[in-house]
Amino acid sequence: MRPRTTGIALVSYVLLSALQRLTGYAVPVLKLPFLAGAWLGWVLLIALLMLGIRWCRSSQLDWALSPLTQRQVRRFCSLRRGYISFLILAALAALAVLDTALVGKRALLVSYQGQWFSPAFRADMLSGRSFGLAEESEPNYRQLQQQYAHAARGDWVLMPFIPYDPMLDSDEVVETLEQRADGLTYIRGASQPFYGRAHTVFSQQPDLKRQEFTYRKGQRHGEMRGWDTKGEQVERGRYQQGQRAEYTDYSQGQAAALESQAGQELRTTVYPPAPPSWKHRHLLGTDAAGHDVLAVLYGGLQQAFLAAFLFVSFVFVVGILLGGIMGYFGGWVDLIGQRLVEIWSMLPFLFVVMIISSLIQPTLIILVSIIAIFGWMSTATLLRTATLREKARDYTAAARLLGASPARIMFHHILPNTLAILVTLAPFEVAAIITSLAALDFLGFGLPPEVPSWGRLLHEGTESFNYPWIVSAAFAAMVGTLILVTFVGEGIREAFDPKKFTVYR
Repeated sequence: MRPRTTGIALVSYVLLSALQRLTGYAVPVLKLPFLAGAWLGWVLLIALLMLGIRWCRSSQLDWALSPLTQRQVRRFCSLRRGYISFLILAALAALAVLDTALVGKRALLVSYQGQWFSPAFRADMLSGRSFGLAEESEPNYRQLQQQYAHAARGDWVLMPFIPYDPMLDSDEVVETLEQRADGLTYIRGASQPFYGRAHTVFSQQPDLKRQEFTYRKGQRHGEMRGWDTKGEQVERGRYQQGQRAEYTDYSQGQAAALESQAGQELRTTVYPPAPPSWKHRHLLGTDAAGHDVLAVLYGGLQQAFLAAFLFVSFVFVVGILLGGIMGYFGGWVDLIGQRLVEIWSMLPFLFVVMIISSLIQPTLIILVSIIAIFGWMSTATLLRTATLREKARDYTAAARLLGASPARIMFHHILPNTLAILVTLAPFEVAAIITSLAALDFLGFGLPPEVPSWGRLLHEGTESFNYPWIVSAAFAAMVGTLILVTFVGEGIREAFDPKKFTVYR
């Protein structure tokens, strides 16, 4: 797109994002500037608006890319490993900004008595009374979907592809049992006989248990209990190899009359961690708290992209300013700056994070800020070296003789000629922040427990290898992302290598 077209698109996006924020909606793509907080979101919108207005007023017909930059971009596109990795990361970023449209416990659309609702795209909460329920609290849309389907009155609920939220959303996994020709009881679709407890429910009150049995090797073996419609125990018994050995009726014969009110379907509750199941839409299973693993991975991906954006922005701004000042002015400014960098680099990063985590509950912004405060030194050192080299060039001396100010020389002449260093460094800074956040969460000094995290999921998986879907999913997500980022960094470094475009005479 041309600069003016890009500016119009950017201004339109800013206006739509501000409008949805003021009207109480939360459209996934439009709420992107506010993911890091309200005040930071408004600051970012103002900056984007000013940039868009500037591009709208531009008279350029096309982006002014130098022939060297165009050759570097073409070379990067020719490096298939780095270019394909970049496209995959771009696709993951596009999926991450979809947010509640792809992953979430709120329904995308609800049709109730001819009225349409979209809870997933609202910032406020809709009460259960809006959908014919008795409670004032927010309904469980997964259960509401089942209720509407069972009632068959024309009402329906459309859930996201992954109908679970990455944070504080656990649900019981209930499996149905079946008795096969061999006389044994199995979980539907399983190959091994059932071990554990199973229960029946009342036909008119499916939330209440009627009888509960203990199974061993697919046969009733152990304690049996029964309840009435008030939830009071009315009977108790014991089975031995499928046969009832003992029985006690606490209701003076009334328990037998409850048999007609019970359904014939046997159910069992699978306590977390639960294995992957397409039926319950737990495609990668659940963790020890009952959270959907795929939803947690998706939330961790969002946290990784947001942290990478904030970290790279902070590190580059501070590194450019301090490194440019030290390299351009030199002398005592460079001497004092270098000594401050050396002193600051000796501070114990992990101890500082441990102290802060013990005093306050760190958020993503706080953690990224702490890591960035200790991570800008390498960028500043590289920019200082590049500025010293470019300062000795003839074009810098010419600009100084023409009366250009130091700020103009640094930002309009030296900085454009050092962008290759920043572009090459960016992917490796992204890998560094992802690894640092995961390491802190793994050690227990990172984000709060309710926030989705790859490091915490990896720690939980390594504590017990009896549930391999947890550790394998976290390991694959983290390693896969880091490999993609590393391939992109290698491709950029090779594409922007000045030796590839230098001719010696």
